[in-house]
Parts: sequence; structure tokens; C-alpha cells
Amino acid sequence: MTKPRLFIGGIATETNTFSTVPTTLRDFEKGNLFYGDATRSEPQHFTAPLHLWRSQAERDGFDVVEGLLAAAQPGGTTLAAVWERLLSRLVQDVVQAGRLDVILLNLHGAMVADGEFDCEGALLAAIRDICPGAIIGCELDLHCHLTDRMMQNADLIVPYKEYPHTDIVARAEDLWRLALATHRQEINPTMAMADCHMVSTWHTTTPPLSDVIQDLHRMESDGTVLSASFCHGFDFGDTPDMGAKTLVITNDDPASAELAAQALAQRVWAIREATRITRLDQTEAVAQAMATQGGPVVIADTADNPGIGAGADSTYLLTALIDAQAKGAIVGLMYDPMACEICFDAGAGAGLTLRIGGKFWPRSGPPVDLDVRVMSLTPDHVQTAVSGQKMRCGNVAVVETTGGVRIALTDLRVQTFNPDAFTGLGLDLTTAPVIVVKSTQHFYAGFAQVASHIIYCETPTAIIYTGPDNPFRHRDGDYWPLVDVPSAWQGAEAQVS
Repeated sequence: MTKPRLFIGGIATETNTFSTVPTTLRDFEKGNLFYGDATRSEPQHFTAPLHLWRSQAERDGFDVVEGLLAAAQPGGTTLAAVWERLLSRLVQDVVQAGRLDVILLNLHGAMVADGEFDCEGALLAAIRDICPGAIIGCELDLHCHLTDRMMQNADLIVPYKEYPHTDIVARAEDLWRLALATHRQEINPTMAMADCHMVSTWHTTTPPLSDVIQDLHRMESDGTVLSASFCHGFDFGDTPDMGAKTLVITNDDPASAELAAQALAQRVWAIREATRITRLDQTEAVAQAMATQGGPVVIADTADNPGIGAGADSTYLLTALIDAQAKGAIVGLMYDPMACEICFDAGAGAGLTLRIGGKFWPRSGPPVDLDVRVMSLTPDHVQTAVSGQKMRCGNVAVVETTGGVRIALTDLRVQTFNPDAFTGLGLDLTTAPVIVVKSTQHFYAGFAQVASHIIYCETPTAIIYTGPDNPFRHRDGDYWPLVDVPSAWQGAEAQVS
């Protein structure tokens, strides 16, 4: 009996279209770039689903063919030549694989290249042309731009449900379960999406959105739907399809899928005011943190998060800490390869006048010149990523200002996920009054365990989508909160509260 055949692979990055620094092939090489052998290495953030799919498929009697897996840190628009090279290679891998029954891809959903707003849709369409009869499924980040082209060319789309993304492997399991059931003709998946006409950032860790996520799981567990998802969209990605959407998969029932997706979108719309996130500026955030008793206060530098393609090198919060004389405060991981290299050359214990930050892109803001002492040097540092795998942090130098503020400088632009990003450098978090993390929300899973209080800060590096002007050139302005009630919600739907 001929074994069924599974193909696994993917191309993934999250594109900040406002960034002036393009995503290059080198960025993929520094991230994950595997030519058919990702599962031979230890699981990482973007390779973990492939490990899961291989093990599950082999257990269920499939032959597995592995193709390109390319993943880069979030950044600016991918160069056209790089996108075309990666697309060509993955498509070639699919062609050379021969007969395929199931194709599963780990993608992001918000990748933009020069000349291509919808990289994932283009990839899925190219593979559908090659394998019209195969079951094609993909896992997406919940910060995806869900598009018609993706929906038309995939049989199954399963985004993450949680932010922080603690459920990457769990959603990979869901995708495999649905793909296997489809292959065995136990189900006939029918997908529908609905537009929420909203642009925002949502945290799934607190009500009322955490209640919505619990209901998504309930709908799946009681058989109401096969899969239900809330796709937040990525507000730093200026594309025509950017914005929050819902996605529902039913068993051979497109009408029910459509109704469920619309009902879910209506529910998200109804809780819009309750899900607004209050962010302070850098002066307000530091003042509030310094006035808080009972242990370290974590300030999230949300706009300078490399996980949204920012530079991780703005100095606004660092300057506010110095001005507030916040002795013992910690800032990091701060991307500054030049300053980091100078520290490594000078050696631990050296005293330096160091120019720090303000280099990556225009929104990085001004650099600061500080007298510092090199506290420690850690080559090839690692931290625990949000889904549990280890993640490279590059070479890290810890310096201390004359006022006692400690700065972790890295030569690899990477988001701060876990307390071990600092404790692994020898820093004692319990003695720090304030810890500034270059992250928007992924830090929460780890740092909520050590923080007495968490503050979300919005520095001048931010793209302001809340108005009064629409910052987007490709996405129209008919979205909440730029307007109180978008045209699609006017009428009966707008009365929901």
C-alpha cells in the first residue's frame, strides 16, 4: 500500500512597512534558514511546528518531505530579489517532492516584499497551481493580514490564539489534526472570515478578551466549529488588507462558518472600549514606576520592540530613568552592535565614554553619550522564547552608568522575552526598582512572574493609528478607533454593546 506523503516548510517574517531598513537575505541567515533540514536541529521559535508535524505524520504512517524553512526577525520590507529567491526555492522543493497528499506551511501572515503586499497569499497560490488536489494548510501568527487570496488557496488556516504566543505548538497540533481528518475524508473543511473594521493591539491575558479566547476553545471542543480564530492584524504593516478579522472553519457547512465568523467579529466590536490599552509616555511611565512599592516594576517599551520591526535602540526611556536617578534600574535588550563591540574590545571592568542607541532608523531618536563601566561580557547569550524554545541573543555587554542604571547591549536585534535574558547575564532582578524591556507583550508570560506591576509605555518611536490622522497610505481610514463607527458597523450592528 502506498504511503500518504506530507510536505513541510515555510517562509516567515513580520514586515514593518514604516521601517527604512529592508529585510535582506542576511536577516534570514541570522534567523532560521534551512534547506530541507530544519528538523535535524533543536526546535526553535519558527521550526517547532515542523518538528511537531514530522513526528505526528510519521506516527500516522506518512512519508515526510521537508523543504525550505526561512524565518527572519521582524523588520522592514523584504527586498524583491530575496523574496523571489525564497519563493522560487520553496516552490521548487514542492515540485521536486512529486506526489503530495498534504502540504503544511509555517508562515507569519504579515510578510510584505517590494512589489508584493501578500507574500503568503502569493506562496499559497503558487503551490495550489502545482498541487491542485493536495490538502494545503498553514499556521499563521495572529498578527496576520488575512486575505482573500490566502482563503482561496488554502484548505486550512490555523492562527495562534494567544498573545503572548504561548500556543504555537498547540496550534500546530490543531492544524495536523484537521489536516489528517481531511485526508481521511472524515471532514470537509469550509472556511469563512469576517472583517472587524478595527485596528488595535489586543492582549489575551486579561478579560474581556481572555473570555473571548476561552469561548473559541469551547466552540471547538463542543463541536460547534472545527476551528475559530481572532486575527488581530499588524498595525505597523501598511497594506490594503491590514486590520482585525475573524476566521471560522466548519465541517462542510459554509453558511454556518459565515454566520459564526460574523458573530465573532460582532463580539470583538462590542468590547472595543473595554479592550483599549492605556499607554503612558516615557516620563509618566518612569514616574509611576518609581512611585510604586514592593519590587521591580516592568515597563514595556512597546513602540521600540524589535518584534514589530523596530530598532530596539531608542533612548527615550533610558534618558527618563537617568533623569529620575533610578539607581539599579535595568534596560534591555538594547541593540547597538557598535557599542557592544567597543565593550568587548575594552574588556570587563573598563571605564568608557560610550555613545549608545539612536542608530537603527529615523524613529530611533537621539543617541546618548554616557560615562559607563563594563560590568560583564557574555558571548553567544541565549534566552527562553515565548513558546519555550531557546533563542539566540548574540553577544551581550552589560554596562552601568555613573548613576547606577544598567544597560544590556546586544549585537543581535532580538526582542526581550524572558527574565533569563537578564539573569543569564548575572543581573539580580529582585534589586532592580525598574526593568525596561524592549517588547510589546511577549515579555508578559515570563516577567509577570517577577514583576510587582507592569506598565505599557508608548515613546515617540510609535506609529499612531488612533488619529487624528490616518498614518497609512494603502489602508483606508474607515476603521475604529480612527473613526467612532466605521461604515460597515453603522446600523443595527453599531448598536451592539
